[in-house]
Amino acid sequence: MRILGIHGIGNLRVNEDPVAVAGHMSALWGKHLTTGGTRDADVRVAYYADLLQDSGHQGEDGRLEELSGPEETILADMFALLEPSAAQAGVAQGWLTYLLRSQLQDIVASKACSPGLMEWFVVRFAKEVHHYLQPGPARMAVLERVRAALTAHRPDVVIAHSLGSVVAYEALHDCGALEVPLLITLGSPLALPKAVFHRLTPSPERGRGRRPQALRRWVNLADPGDLVALPVRGISAVFDGVDSDRHCSVHRTYRFHHVEEYLKTPEVAELLAAPWAEGARQA
Repeated sequence: MRILGIHGIGNLRVNEDPVAVAGHMSALWGKHLTTGGTRDADVRVAYYADLLQDSGHQGEDGRLEELSGPEETILADMFALLEPSAAQAGVAQGWLTYLLRSQLQDIVASKACSPGLMEWFVVRFAKEVHHYLQPGPARMAVLERVRAALTAHRPDVVIAHSLGSVVAYEALHDCGALEVPLLITLGSPLALPKAVFHRLTPSPERGRGRRPQALRRWVNLADPGDLVALPVRGISAVFDGVDSDRHCSVHRTYRFHHVEEYLKTPEVAELLAAPWAEGARQA
């Protein structure tokens, strides 16, 4: 079985060769899938984080104060889904930073994790999502690299995590005659209104996205506590052609979004063991 992984946020390896990083990530993903019970998988990961590198910040010490206005708005949209009364439309940027930090403290308490770690996580999410979704050369370069990986590996299964699910969705909508039997999205922000969903290419029509024609099946898995996978079960609510939109238990506290935890789940192993996950192209 050929699997192409498309990684999510926080994977930049500064000053490292992208080909070497892709090889290292491929080995790690294969190891985690094996731990979860998947056997005999040829796993490749399409690495693209170097193409979203912020020249001003290397992503090691993310702070809310570093965010631009549009980046803060992404977090405000996300936090508003966690606490609807906390929507911050029209708030000046300085006050918005203050309010976001207050909300972040509540999230840290609920997840029992380090405040610094959680702040780094949400800042990286906002920065990388905003950078990718801006029309321009970075987005085009990421899509070109992922489409090249799809063509070279011709996967039976694409596993796309976090921001990688957004990249996969757009790349699979524009990949020529390629057919992929199964897409598994993990911890996906695809349905996040305003910040992600309404900025996709192709644009949603009448408030709905659609499964790429290249796909036979699309299954979404998300931990119900994953801050990025919002709104809960939102994928099936706003996308046509989603075959399954399921919860899976990844981690009770701070590892709710880590890809290795998702890859080890029995739900992923079950999907990869299904007869339509391998060899469906010849069916």
